[in-house]
Amino acid sequence: MPYDDAYGPAAARCEARMDPAAIERALRLGEDSLTEFKSVERSGFRLDAHDLAKAIVALANLRGGMVLVGVEDDGRPTGVGTPAQADALMRQISQVCQLGVHPAITCPTVRTEAAGVHILVVEVPEFGPDRPYREAKGAYYVRDGNRSREATRDELVRLLQSVDHHLDEQPVEGATRADLDEVAVRDFLTLAYRGLESSGDPLRYLPPLRCLDERTGVPTVAGLLFFGREPARWLPDARISAARLPGTAFGTQFLDRKEFAGRLLEQLDGVLAFLRLHLPAASHVEGMNRVEEGIPDEALRESLANALAHRDYRAASQIRVFVFDDRAEIVNPGTLLNRLTLDSVRVGGISQRRNPVVASLLARARLRENFGLGVPEMVALMRARGLPEPELSVDGGHFRVVLRLKRI
Repeated sequence: MPYDDAYGPAAARCEARMDPAAIERALRLGEDSLTEFKSVERSGFRLDAHDLAKAIVALANLRGGMVLVGVEDDGRPTGVGTPAQADALMRQISQVCQLGVHPAITCPTVRTEAAGVHILVVEVPEFGPDRPYREAKGAYYVRDGNRSREATRDELVRLLQSVDHHLDEQPVEGATRADLDEVAVRDFLTLAYRGLESSGDPLRYLPPLRCLDERTGVPTVAGLLFFGREPARWLPDARISAARLPGTAFGTQFLDRKEFAGRLLEQLDGVLAFLRLHLPAASHVEGMNRVEEGIPDEALRESLANALAHRDYRAASQIRVFVFDDRAEIVNPGTLLNRLTLDSVRVGGISQRRNPVVASLLARARLRENFGLGVPEMVALMRARGLPEPELSVDGGHFRVVLRLKRI
């Protein structure tokens, strides 16, 4: 099953909490910042939609947690009624998650038994890529001890600026250590850490690199992107489409077209080979020296590595590379973060990373810098060849880099 970032590790935690001892413990300890009880016995086995949305929003804006439906405030299970009434409650919960919470959120809901009655466990994911969430009427809530309250202005600002969670460091539901290729891990360690003792289990180095969840042993998004046996099984859009088009304009005819999937370093090497094949590498001789005129290989590599590091891996869209007679274009899904502008990117030295683990691994493999200086380096490389500066633009949720062959 492909990774769905709306779930994150929620389903795995939910299964763990289905253990009767875990449920009994939660009921005994009572409500806290991760647990909320909702009674339905006295309301005709119906939930207050606003009250449920408020609890889900508050939990999602903090660290996730669970709502136990069919439980009184004192932790006493009173149940969710007949099977038909339980089904109706589950439909109501789903409706609240889709219509009562903005943006919509997916919360796995399962039935379990406590003290001889059936209850429902609504698991609110720990990582929400669309955080902060709000209730349908517009209020933002946070969890404060065992209650949900409206967020203060400062709390809301921190939620908006939060970088505590990134998609690339999230465990992938259903993946296991067996989905990682030990040879790929050893090759990376040899490349990134020359002289590192690699005997024994190489996967032991992955938790500090945030490629393997330290608590559960589940591979993260970054771990599968770099070391997965079949990354496309979990992240089908994490690939690069490359095309050679005739002339200088977009059209329906292709001279060559290839898809590059697999691990990120394999993708990068494959696309570089495609570019080298189709981009003219003209040169001329001045005196005793050969002067290269084509797009510098380092500029191509840097632009591709930037696309891999900064693309939005949640988007149902791949990186696209186009080669024309006069230029190469690299387009990746994802806009500039927060207050970054195209001017600040051109100046360099300011880096806000959408995928810090991916960026760090690329830097360790010495495929890109780690201080936001990539674009200025590309500018210098292009100027040294007498070529125009890279053209940068953002449109339709995508970032585009154009490298032209025409000499100044």
